[in-house]
Amino acid sequence: MVSLETSNEVLFLLKDDIFTKFTILTTKFLPLPPKIILLDSPNKEILSLSQTKTLPLLKSSDIFFSGTIPIIKYLIHSSKDISDGINMDNRVILLGKNEKEEARVDMWLNFIFDKIYPIIGEIESQLYGKKKFDIRRFEYAENDLLEILVDINQYLELNPFLTANHVQLSDIFLTAAIFNCYNDIFTQNELNLIPNVIRVFKFVANMRLFKEIFGKAIQCKKVKKHLPYVEKKKEEKRDDNKHENNKKEKKKNKGNK
Repeated sequence: MVSLETSNEVLFLLKDDIFTKFTILTTKFLPLPPKIILLDSPNKEILSLSQTKTLPLLKSSDIFFSGTIPIIKYLIHSSKDISDGINMDNRVILLGKNEKEEARVDMWLNFIFDKIYPIIGEIESQLYGKKKFDIRRFEYAENDLLEILVDINQYLELNPFLTANHVQLSDIFLTAAIFNCYNDIFTQNELNLIPNVIRVFKFVANMRLFKEIFGKAIQCKKVKKHLPYVEKKKEEKRDDNKHENNKKEKKKNKGNK
């Protein structure tokens, strides 16, 4: 059982930040999760408490920590002082049972943070209307993501999960990263390129705590299903191309007369 009590720590998160759901999910695994305060926008008073002037920000006693991964790792390590290990669904041990395992988890966390999340940020900012839609940049980003996932898929051919024979923080981080792509973008043909990644994804996505935070993973059924915002922009692009082709055809016909 995960404790419903909270610690004296306070965690400030931005509501719309790409890492917020993942961070909240991780705290659900802790015996004494911190109190979470969701901010609509960066608060100058809160930011002034951070040495790096960034969010998320964790207040622990009189010490402040910034950064998603440092905060999560601190919370996990401090929870081990409270209980003998971390009690989680399916006996998940987030960071491993020794320094060697933790180093491997760190390696994948850094890789996913540095290589995958920037691409996810580009895709989702266009997909959900936070940035002006550019079909070329959108498709480049999607192709770059698939290339990385294909490499991970090859690694997973001989490994049940990224870092151990059971789920760890790195597997949860990867699943959180591609959750929206699975629901809203990837076609069946694209999923066929990464069956081992999807195997891990489905295992993690079906965990009770994961579903509580992210909701149910529902495979994108419609070919290249995008949200209405994206579909509208793609339709505008098709209309522009059609209009341009009509102009060229009229000009060509006029020249032949």
